[in-house]
Amino acid sequence: MTPQLLHVLIIGGSLALFGLDLLLPLGVANAVLYAGVVFLAALSPSPRLPILTAGGCSVLTIVGAWFSPSIPDVPLWVALSNRTFSLVAIWAPILFLAQRRQTEALLRRLNDSLETRVQSRTAEIAAKELALRQTQEELRALTSRLLTVQDEERRRIAHDLHDDINQRLAMLALGLRTLEQPEHTLPESVRTTLDQSQEDILTLSNDVRHMAYRFHPSILDDLGLDAALRRLLDDFTHRTKIKTLLVNPPFITSPSKAIATAVYRIVQECLSNITRHAKATCVEVELFSSERELDLTVRDNGVGFEVDAAQHERLGLGLFNLRERALAFRGTSRVQSQPGQGTEIHVHLPLFEPSSL
Repeated sequence: MTPQLLHVLIIGGSLALFGLDLLLPLGVANAVLYAGVVFLAALSPSPRLPILTAGGCSVLTIVGAWFSPSIPDVPLWVALSNRTFSLVAIWAPILFLAQRRQTEALLRRLNDSLETRVQSRTAEIAAKELALRQTQEELRALTSRLLTVQDEERRRIAHDLHDDINQRLAMLALGLRTLEQPEHTLPESVRTTLDQSQEDILTLSNDVRHMAYRFHPSILDDLGLDAALRRLLDDFTHRTKIKTLLVNPPFITSPSKAIATAVYRIVQECLSNITRHAKATCVEVELFSSERELDLTVRDNGVGFEVDAAQHERLGLGLFNLRERALAFRGTSRVQSQPGQGTEIHVHLPLFEPSSL
């Protein structure tokens, strides 16, 4: 309803009721009808219109009291009480509307206060979430850096063991071998001790070479991840007598040195857990890659375990290491296992390093 139409209805209704008041004695019916006009004025968004309408209707009621017909032998107090009731009926809606608007104003203030508090709380939660995400990113970057430093240190130690200490042992063995020349006449006991020392040096050299390989397999740098995994699984089978199978189609995109090292260490950790806990007879390693991501699955037919319970036991440390290595490269890890049903470990890694983000 337009404001113009509303004004016309208010004015027209008031005048019509005033005309009716002039025809009816004592203003018997006009009280409720004038109140209806005031309620009609309450439809306007203007807070002053209902008050002006009530004031106008009050004036019309008082004027009508002078000009409306009277009934013979009716006491004056009856007419006055009718007019008083009319005035009360006219102003009662104003009191109702005032109370309603006061309540609405209070509700609006409460609502605004609640919205302000909600916005403040939301902003506080958002700030905490942002700080938490930043902390997680910093921890992930720190973990990645620590793993990289650790791998680099292992690579350096392996290089020192293989190229320095092992070479020295070889020179020492060569020096002892010169004592076996015919021109050196040695007692039998000394020759026996010399032979034993050469065997001990050869054994020590092999131990140093294996130690260097455990620190960092040079084959990973020289021949790549595929050859390193095959060598790792062959050594695992030779050592534990557990059958292994590697499913590794050619890489579409070759992984970086850091990611290749991470995959190797994850498989190494899985095999270590299988050796200690699984009692398996067969292990399958699947490695698939696309242009942007790499998926690794290590599956065994061992005794299995309850994943939730393992988080609080010694086995949980190995699972934690797997997860941290995956998170360090913005990857994910998932463990599926049930008692008596073996274990599957799935690792998903993007083929880019965190530093490139």
